[in-house]
Amino acid sequence: MEYKQFNILLRFVRLLLFGVLIVACASPGTQPFVAAPALPAPANASESASGEWAMEGHAPDRSRATSDVLALPTRLVSEYEIGGDTQFGSPVGVAQGTLFADGEQLLYALNAADGTERWRFNLPGSFLSPAVAGSRVFVRAEAGADGFIFALSLDAGAKLWQYRFPAVGSSYDNVGGHVTSPLVAENRVLVGAAQSLYALDVETGAVVWEYGLQNPIASSVAVADGLVYVSDFTHLYALSVADGSEKWSFEFDTVSLFFAPVVLADQVIITSFDTAYSLDRRTGQLLWAKQLPDLQIIPAGAYGDQIYVKSTNSLVALDRTSGAELWRYTTLNFISLPAVTEGYLYVIDRYGEGSHLLAIGRTDGQEVWRSEQAQLARSAPTVAAGRLFVRTENGRILGYQ
Repeated sequence: MEYKQFNILLRFVRLLLFGVLIVACASPGTQPFVAAPALPAPANASESASGEWAMEGHAPDRSRATSDVLALPTRLVSEYEIGGDTQFGSPVGVAQGTLFADGEQLLYALNAADGTERWRFNLPGSFLSPAVAGSRVFVRAEAGADGFIFALSLDAGAKLWQYRFPAVGSSYDNVGGHVTSPLVAENRVLVGAAQSLYALDVETGAVVWEYGLQNPIASSVAVADGLVYVSDFTHLYALSVADGSEKWSFEFDTVSLFFAPVVLADQVIITSFDTAYSLDRRTGQLLWAKQLPDLQIIPAGAYGDQIYVKSTNSLVALDRTSGAELWRYTTLNFISLPAVTEGYLYVIDRYGEGSHLLAIGRTDGQEVWRSEQAQLARSAPTVAAGRLFVRTENGRILGYQ
């Protein structure tokens, strides 16, 4: 084995060993409700229409932040049933009045208002939240050595085209290199597999360009102002959406895997092991690096003046200008990625035999509300269509208002 490959593998083993986090011994107490002050619209205004969550991460910036106004959810108002084992289901998507949710090798399209089924589509293997653009739905699927991206009609779920990737996975114990969550920008479907990022034509699925990474792909993409950001094990790349040409790259120290970079105004945020990096998204210049030595973190979102990162059981807010830690919320066993609104971050808290939906104040990180105990899945909450949607382990989708 070449030295470079051995070094990557060694660093990856180190990542796995340090990834086992110590479970906290005490639960934070529930705080009394305090109304959060109104906040200005986020600097990373969404490209999604108001009331929609049209892709994983909400919008091309992958900030998980919406400017939609949502009162603190105090009651369960809807419950939709798709059935099956959905403990590892993806976050739901909502676009053009339709709610999208994966079941066991099925993609369901439901009426977002009442949960009636509009259509379903059989998919091979596991898949992630789809991306909706115009009259089309794009969803990835992967089973064994086979990986696909499908384009479906929004109105009926008819297959318009499919693309099969030449390879998926990696030689590093099959870690990294798997088909990523798609994003649509400038009439291109941006999706990665194995050691490449692909731009596919929205209409036909033909490859417009392909960019070869130095290592297996380790993140989905984020997009802003004609640049697409994607990571392999050790580098973040900024590429032109139009032609795939590299504008800059940034090498980080420790092998890392995360969902996607997060864009906030002129910054792009990534993480590596216990460190968050803020880069100038146009030039790749390092703005700041913040080490959280007791945590292994991934990017979790951004809103206004705050950047969020998370470990298995902690959610941390960092100042966007300096990287200083503003607050930290820690739970017992597991905390999900958030959905971020004006005043609150909504997360799933799972511990032992129970789970809750929580509202955490954006300004101070204090818990201000929690739902009744429920068997909630690990997937992140979604805010759309005037409601906050979460998933259960046994095939239900709950809506709070």
